[in-house]
Amino acid sequence: MNYATRLIQTMLSPTGYQLVRKQNLHALQKHKTIRPERSDHEFRFQNFENLVSAYEHAINQQSDSPLIPPNPLRAKLLARLLGTPPSEAYFIIAALAKTRELEGEVCEFGVAQGETSALIANEIADTQKQLHLFDSFAGLPKPTAQDQLKDDIFALGTIEAYAGTMMSPVDLVLARFQAISFPPARYILHQGFIEELILRETNLPTQVSCAYIDFDFYQPIRVALQFLHTVTPRGARIIVDDYDFFSTGAKTAVDEFLDEQNKLGRMYESFTPDTRLGYFSVLTKVGQ
Repeated sequence: MNYATRLIQTMLSPTGYQLVRKQNLHALQKHKTIRPERSDHEFRFQNFENLVSAYEHAINQQSDSPLIPPNPLRAKLLARLLGTPPSEAYFIIAALAKTRELEGEVCEFGVAQGETSALIANEIADTQKQLHLFDSFAGLPKPTAQDQLKDDIFALGTIEAYAGTMMSPVDLVLARFQAISFPPARYILHQGFIEELILRETNLPTQVSCAYIDFDFYQPIRVALQFLHTVTPRGARIIVDDYDFFSTGAKTAVDEFLDEQNKLGRMYESFTPDTRLGYFSVLTKVGQ
C-alpha cells in the first residue's frame, strides 16, 4: 500500500468506510466488512421493497401454500445485511418457515455484527422458539490442514494470515436485537470457540429445528455439524455458508459429514444452489 492510499484509508477510518479495490468489493461485502452508503441505501430502499415483494410473491406462487409469510421489518433487515446476500437470506427465511411447527430452538453459529442474527430473530419473533448465538468474538481461529485458501478475499496471501480477522464486538450484536425489540429472554449468547463451548456450556439447546452455520473454517464447522446431529429431529434444516468459497474447509467439512451420516442409509438430503445465489449448502435431516 503506497503513502497516498494509506493516507486516504486513515482519513476514511473514523467514518466507518474503507478504500477497496473494485475486484475485491463483492468478496469483502460477503464477509461483513463494508457497509452500504447510507444515502444510497435510503434513496433506493423503496425500489428494494418492491423487489422483495415481487420475489416473495414468486416464491409463494411455486408452493401450494404460502411459504414466506409477510413481515413488515424483513425488507429493512435484508437491506442491512453485510455478509449474507438477500438471495441466500431467503433460503434461511424459507428454512425457518418450513421448521416453524417443528419442535426445537434456532441456532446461528458465527454471528459477526449480528445483521443476519437480527433477520433470524425477526422471523421467529412471533413464535416461542429461543435463539442460540455462537461466536468467539475474537475473530477466526487458526486454520487446519483441511483449510486451503481458495478465494483470497482480503489479499493476505496465506490462509494462516486470516486467524483473528473478521472480529466484531458483542455490543454490536446486542444493539441489533435492541433495534428490533427482540426480548433478551429470547436469546442466549454463547461466547467462545465452539470446540470449547461444546465441552463447558451447560445451557446448550437440547433440540434444534433450524441452524445457520457461518464459521468459515473446517474444524468449527465439523464440530457444529456433529453437535447438531445429536439434537436435531427429522425435518430439521441446517444451512452452511461459504460452501466452496474462501477456504476449502467448509466444503470438506460438509462433504465428510454427509458421507459419514449417509453410509448406512439416507440420513440427510443436501442441496447446493447455483453460485449466483451465493455459496452455501442446505441440509435437511430425513432420518433419525
